[in-house]
Amino acid sequence: MLLTLAPLAWSQGAFRSGPNERAGEWNLSLEVIYLGSENLSGGSEPGQQVSSLGINDDWGFGFAFGYNFTNHLALSFDMNFLRPRYNATLVPEDPADGAETFSHHMDMFNGQVKGTYNLIDGPITPFIDLSAGFTYIDSNVADRPPTTGCWWDPWWGYICQTFTSTYSDTRFNYGGGLGVRWDINRDMFLRASYSIMKVDFGKTSDPEFGMGRLEIGWRY
Repeated sequence: MLLTLAPLAWSQGAFRSGPNERAGEWNLSLEVIYLGSENLSGGSEPGQQVSSLGINDDWGFGFAFGYNFTNHLALSFDMNFLRPRYNATLVPEDPADGAETFSHHMDMFNGQVKGTYNLIDGPITPFIDLSAGFTYIDSNVADRPPTTGCWWDPWWGYICQTFTSTYSDTRFNYGGGLGVRWDINRDMFLRASYSIMKVDFGKTSDPEFGMGRLEIGWRY
């Protein structure tokens, strides 16, 4: 999609010369995201077996919507979706019960408010950003026995369906990154960046995810 849309950008407007006037513009972009792998554990006692979680690297997608207050300063809201595979080891309180190990895919959704500072006025500029938001994770593993509900449908009659609740959680995240922006013309831009996102998991070690982004965006 990126390779197809980028050439079209050249036909939609003349390339800007001189300082690039981003001030007062709204930006909308689509993102391709690479999430780096990460490992975390539930304790640090020497020789003690603890619960652990290993999250594999993965590709995802997202979008961002923001406003440029000046040629340098912008504020945006970023949302992205990933589905990495993970390997978990759960250690019960009673060691005699034995540890349980399993592998599955998790659903991960990240929403962030991001402040960006473009270092240069021109059409090609490096930038830095800081972000804060929330991460929602669904393990896709049942956390209780399934339940069955029944109801009357006027078309299909009496219907019963089984529902399974899975373990999920929402946590605070924050981070920062570096990147480069290229304003192709008056209508479109490309942006590439690398950032670190830290998720606050409370009692466990807090994972730090490396995230690479490639974006194609529209200027309004």
